[in-house]
Amino acid sequence: MCAISKDMRIDKKDIKPITDILGYAVLDSQKLEYSIAYMMLLADNEFDLTDKQQDEKIDDYMLNLSKKTLGGLISQLKKLIEVNDRFAERLEEALDARNYLIHRFINQEGEKFLTIKGREEALQIVKEKREILYQCYFFLDPFIQKLMELRGFSHGAITKELLEKYERGDK
Repeated sequence: MCAISKDMRIDKKDIKPITDILGYAVLDSQKLEYSIAYMMLLADNEFDLTDKQQDEKIDDYMLNLSKKTLGGLISQLKKLIEVNDRFAERLEEALDARNYLIHRFINQEGEKFLTIKGREEALQIVKEKREILYQCYFFLDPFIQKLMELRGFSHGAITKELLEKYERGDK
């Protein structure tokens, strides 16, 4: 439990390395959430991803998924597709890392902010948890590629299309 009183001051520059990595961890968590949502879209045969008339329905589906927590997305993914134990373990490990950083880190590590050694220890914890999230994001990539292939999408063609769109300045 964190026992930092109001009169104790922590210089923001002293904890900036910690908050920077925390910020990256939040971004990694959001990328992971989007990847899981995208996997769900690819695995859901309800959608014809080549039919432009379904774009709004697909957008609504993805918007709805974007409101789910990482834990909720993982649960829904497991209901939609059968995953092996190792796959489920990687997702649960990432969920535990994310939940620790978002819900428990300050309460359990906040006092460490008061000393240089403590800040170094807290920074190491944040880096370790962030690495779990970061690696899980890349762990999902081959599965996404396979789902895309099964749905008839070429990763190279999509990348080329996105690059062309970007170069034209399309939104």
